[in-house]
Amino acid sequence: MITFLFVALLLLGILFLGLPVAFGLGGTAWLLIILFDLPTELIIQTLYTSMDSFVLLAVPLYVLMSQILLEGKIGDDLFEVMNVWVRHLPGGLAIATILACAFFAAITGSGAANAATIGLVAYPAMVARGYDKKFTLGLLAAGGTLGILIPPSIPMILYGAVTEESVGKLFMGGVIPGIVMACVFILYAIFRTLRKGYIPIPKAPWKERFTVTQKNLAGIFLPFLIVGGIYTGIFTPTEAAAVGLVYSLFITLILYRTLTVKDLPRICLKAFTTSSMIALIIAGALLFGKVMTMIEIPQLLTEWIIKNNLTPMAFILAMNVLMFFLGMMLETISIILLTMPLVAPVLSTLEIDPIWYGIILTVNLTLALVTPPVGMDLYVIAGLQKDVHISEVIQGVFPFILLMIGVLALVIAFPALSTWLPSVMR
Repeated sequence: MITFLFVALLLLGILFLGLPVAFGLGGTAWLLIILFDLPTELIIQTLYTSMDSFVLLAVPLYVLMSQILLEGKIGDDLFEVMNVWVRHLPGGLAIATILACAFFAAITGSGAANAATIGLVAYPAMVARGYDKKFTLGLLAAGGTLGILIPPSIPMILYGAVTEESVGKLFMGGVIPGIVMACVFILYAIFRTLRKGYIPIPKAPWKERFTVTQKNLAGIFLPFLIVGGIYTGIFTPTEAAAVGLVYSLFITLILYRTLTVKDLPRICLKAFTTSSMIALIIAGALLFGKVMTMIEIPQLLTEWIIKNNLTPMAFILAMNVLMFFLGMMLETISIILLTMPLVAPVLSTLEIDPIWYGIILTVNLTLALVTPPVGMDLYVIAGLQKDVHISEVIQGVFPFILLMIGVLALVIAFPALSTWLPSVMR
């Protein structure tokens, strides 16, 4: 256990130097290789093989697809569709915002992209209709978190790569918790807007509803193409990313013409930057995890848990507390790749369903997107308008954090929410 504490302190010390997470993990691994006299060729071997994975190929594909859809204004179209169907209801614009976030989440796999896309169109509309500013900001930040819970999800892909679990089953495991979280947000939005007041919007005529929906059918179909194809076994999550990418190019370049061929180099450069950052983190984390295994840290942790008779539920609760605090300091990808090489062997020892734990972890990571000081969605929403300060977003999102903790408790208490749908996959 002394070795474990030494490694933990060394890692924390390097991370607190302000280094990027990828170099913090890689630097810690390099020092441990020297201190424990491990073969230095381990570094080159790991860096060379870290990206040699069919599963991880999905990450840059989803990142590029997300950037294409973001630049192609598909999120605006989804918001327009949801708005014409529910705008007349109490809190109609708030409901439309969450529904649009849920649909766009089923396309992008990214919380930040989800928050930015829907926020740009929903914020001005909600404020203009009398919705409380802080509530609106909190709603948008929380709605964006659905991007990593409702499949496809980049964090789930990374979890599956580290644990060697089926990414398709992880995707399906996130569907019901994602729907539950969206419904909880909607119910709270209705309750809040009825109390605080808003300017009602006239009910859209049926002709307008059908016209707007028909106009945007291609964008609406994309989530069903990706998730439905995975669920029915037509293609793997990685193949689904490739299909979705080609389809997104078709609807933005040819069908809607919201992008031109001249836009593609700029979009690809943005996607390349994001993908490269993720790749560096993966390489550093895999090297760190391999070194941890060689100096027997997972084995020591497992022995300690067995010796202290820690129950599966006690372990899950302890890990959730740890993840919550890590979420205040690190972003979601780093948390998964930092912890799972240590946690995966423990799951097997305690006979914890890794799919269930993966969804619990993902729900917890949605909190990391909105908890200060590092919550990515907080800064995305704060950057949408010049009159918005980060403190207003934090105040507005606090009630939603409590709701998300409630959903996390439901997922822990009722494993079937996460495991039933994967169990009936073809």
